[in-house]
Amino acid sequence: MKTAGPVWILTTFLALGQAKAAPAPDAKAADAADPAAKVQKMNRYAMQLFDDLNYALAEKTLLDALGIVEMSNLGSGPAGLATNGNLAVLYSVGLRNPDKAVFHFKKALAIKPDLKMSKQRATPETEANLARAKAEMAGGAAPAAAAPKQGESAGEAESDIAIKCPTGGEVKAGDELTLKCLTAAELHPAAVMLYYKPNGADQYEVLQMTKSGTSGVATVWVAKIPASQTKAKWIPVYFEARDASGAILASSGRVDSPSVISVKGGEAAATATVAAGEGDNADGEEEEGEEEGEEIDDDNPLARMEKERYREHQGSKGTWWLGFGLGSGVGYASGNSTETFPTQKIGFSPGIALAFLGHAVPEIGYFVGRNTALALTGRDQLILGGWKGTPWGANAVLLRLLFFTDGDEKIRWYFAAAAGWGDAFRLQVNAQTQKLDKDGNVVAVLPFKDTVKGGPWAAGIGGGMLYKLNRRWRWTVDTQALLGFTNYSAVLDLTTGLRWMFQ
Repeated sequence: MKTAGPVWILTTFLALGQAKAAPAPDAKAADAADPAAKVQKMNRYAMQLFDDLNYALAEKTLLDALGIVEMSNLGSGPAGLATNGNLAVLYSVGLRNPDKAVFHFKKALAIKPDLKMSKQRATPETEANLARAKAEMAGGAAPAAAAPKQGESAGEAESDIAIKCPTGGEVKAGDELTLKCLTAAELHPAAVMLYYKPNGADQYEVLQMTKSGTSGVATVWVAKIPASQTKAKWIPVYFEARDASGAILASSGRVDSPSVISVKGGEAAATATVAAGEGDNADGEEEEGEEEGEEIDDDNPLARMEKERYREHQGSKGTWWLGFGLGSGVGYASGNSTETFPTQKIGFSPGIALAFLGHAVPEIGYFVGRNTALALTGRDQLILGGWKGTPWGANAVLLRLLFFTDGDEKIRWYFAAAAGWGDAFRLQVNAQTQKLDKDGNVVAVLPFKDTVKGGPWAAGIGGGMLYKLNRRWRWTVDTQALLGFTNYSAVLDLTTGLRWMFQ
């Protein structure tokens, strides 16, 4: 018996992938002819570097973009607004130079007087520097520090006074790093915690600092980052002073706005970088993606560029993927006869059976929401070792609905429900056939391999894991349990493969 496999699925996927991956032959020429487009690419690349804490290269890229803006007389348009605005963000949060931040905010305000920070880039530092720039342009003094918000302690509002910790510095790669903090006499913390990312890791490690004496009326706290964890080019750090209940009394830096220690001779955290102006190929880490329902001011190039960049990220609404996996399965074969020769006295015992030899899984998927996706998946099974005339495979097409967790920066878990149609699946069973003489007497019992079909309809549930290899590629491990009907049998599949994310 022959089975018509949906070969067109895989062919279509490959064609789509090639069409999407192939760069426009005149892309660089177009950039040269359109400096505004080149500036936009450089801005997007620079902000990816910013998110990777590569502030030095981000600054160089943005200053190069600003040079193109000035030479091309784009300073009063969207290109000038975006470049000066991103420089202001970089100097506010990354390089901690408020004077330069205010300078570039003034340049941006001269283009768009009602400039507001996008939700992705709004931090206390950027808001304070933007407010100062507006006040100085209006001829007034910089605004005073805001009073504590309702429900916020004075310690939290005045954290820069209550706790003083390193906001920069340098260490040699492979050297132990000793960090000190000072807490004000009136603070009385039960503990001071140091959070840091070792060796370019995605997640923060935590160390509890120890008291080492006093400096005037302030208490001195010390922690040491081991030499084995100072090998990347940068070490992001932030500090929190906590009371006995664990509540934060004061902080220096935040998880989304850490201080950065430079490492002399450190290794790059990423394995590859791309020349300025080609940010679409950078293997940088990304943030989670824009929030559902978040409003973006599309008249503001800063916000519009942020929106475009976030749409490229994993879990973002509007992201597509192409996938291909290989796996196999085991199931339960039911019934009282095999599939190929049901009338020739071939019998088997229902029970556990293999989905021999394995299956291929081509897939195309689309994120309809931040954590919700739809995927069209093939299940193309290969079976070998049967008698002549027995099926050699099974093919089915499944529609899957996937629900993703937020996860961390590297791993996302998901649950899936699936339903589809086709040959569904087949299980190979060991059966027996009887050899009869001319009088109908059994003269021999011969072993026989045949199949039991589950289908043509199938439905089931599953789940799996996505592991982020880089900006575009994900490694996936997937498990799925399917029930086939109206020929009832069940199979449990385990598949691994790769997914390519694109917009």
